[in-house]
Amino acid sequence: LLRVADVNLARAEKRFEAGEYDSAVFHASLAVESAANALILKLGGDEAKDHRAISGLAAVIRRVKPDMLREHKWVQVIESGREIQRDVVYARYPLKVGGKWMSPMEYYTREKTRKIIDNAKLVVDGIKAYFR
Repeated sequence: LLRVADVNLARAEKRFEAGEYDSAVFHASLAVESAANALILKLGGDEAKDHRAISGLAAVIRRVKPDMLREHKWVQVIESGREIQRDVVYARYPLKVGGKWMSPMEYYTREKTRKIIDNAKLVVDGIKAYFR
């Protein structure tokens, strides 16, 4: 799963450089999901299958290692991951913003996408550090 996360981060960067921001966000969100699921399994939980892996990870941590959530690093990983969690859906389907329907291609800007990819890297790197 960590290898899948790395591959999806690399794909996110390639799509970003190509100006395919919705696709870049989709891959960044998949990277976060894969990394979160890796840590869920490592901590003895069951893999999340509903695109809510960060929420699942937070629940597993609360149950088996609650002290982790007192560390700034893990609070940051969970918060950053939660910001991205919804993007796996937003990057694929039209959404209504301010009363107007937008395609994912219209919704994601270069700036918004860069922030999402950077947050995804923070989450994946934070989780990978736990395995070292």
